[in-house]
Amino acid sequence: MNYWTGAAALVCLCIGIILLMASLTWFVNRRHDRLPMAYLLALVCLVVLQSLEFLYHASGWFQPFPFFLKLIDPLIVLIPFCVYGYIRALQGENVLSQPRGRWLHASPMIAVALLAIPFWSLPGEAKVHWMIQGMNSEALWQPVTLFGNPYLAVIGGLSLFYWGLQNKHGINSRKVAVKEWVGHLQRIQLVIAGSMALRITIYLIYDESFSVTYVLAPTMAYLTYLLLTHARPPAHLLRANLEPIAEPFIGGQPDVAAEHGGESSLSRALFSELCNAMEQGAFRDTALTLRKLADTCGTTTHQASAAINLCSGANFYEWVNRYRIDAANQALASTDLSVTEICYESGFNSKSTFNTAFRKINGCTPTEFRKKQENNPTGGLQTPGS
Repeated sequence: MNYWTGAAALVCLCIGIILLMASLTWFVNRRHDRLPMAYLLALVCLVVLQSLEFLYHASGWFQPFPFFLKLIDPLIVLIPFCVYGYIRALQGENVLSQPRGRWLHASPMIAVALLAIPFWSLPGEAKVHWMIQGMNSEALWQPVTLFGNPYLAVIGGLSLFYWGLQNKHGINSRKVAVKEWVGHLQRIQLVIAGSMALRITIYLIYDESFSVTYVLAPTMAYLTYLLLTHARPPAHLLRANLEPIAEPFIGGQPDVAAEHGGESSLSRALFSELCNAMEQGAFRDTALTLRKLADTCGTTTHQASAAINLCSGANFYEWVNRYRIDAANQALASTDLSVTEICYESGFNSKSTFNTAFRKINGCTPTEFRKKQENNPTGGLQTPGS
């Protein structure tokens, strides 16, 4: 057994399982965003399969169980496509929606599978023999099945192809988060292509072949870092034909969108995106404007304003102030920060504006509100009229 390669393969497998659990959770919970999550889930499953194959070879399990030799190679060549499919799905496009597209993207997998048929038809002893020969030296490999550098060249070439195809299409989303996320994913495409090229180059110059496991481990570590530091990977704007999202509005205002016909679904979907941005702290930006919030969510100021008006029954500044006052209420009740500090922490750019908005919503000054909380024996947040 090759212990170093086996250890690297085991690390890859453990990371892959972590990614699999995370992507499964996203797929289940984000029912309105299943398309990107499906591509991500497929990508992670292929990574786990590749890790299992590395462990299978490094441990020598292929000798007593030769049936699995080269069995998943046609699937692994789909990794570059899955990255590309995920990128396009983030922007609301399904690259497999047309039959022509399905055949085009499946053609590398079909070609690799057809070349592997003669190898799969060999007896188990012959499969083990040729695998050991190939491990000793790639020049000893005789079957027509892609092995070693030719196989890696296919994966590297596909990564470059899909990277160029994505550059040609560009990014259709206006969301800043989506643009940044696509940049990370395209970097992964280049890392895959570069690592394949490095491995091939080292073999051609020095006649040394090292396991691709050592390339996969840092690549997977980077992917894990990206996914786990983005607890909510960005998604494309929900389409009008999706089921409306019930989004409770802070401040207890009625959802007037339900009274409007065809506009309701799209407005509620967009309003959900806007609410997500606010819940992640956008309202704390003292320079927040409707344009800045719209750009963050990948929409226009007109669409954002219409969604806010329709779904909340308030204009942009009234809606934002309710988030800010709610945060101020929590801070006044649970912290020792001064009223001035809370004013700016909540997103207001002046104390006079803060006091006016606070009195309008709560019916009292921030100081009076804090005193009421201090006199509340139950410890619950008390608002005027409660």
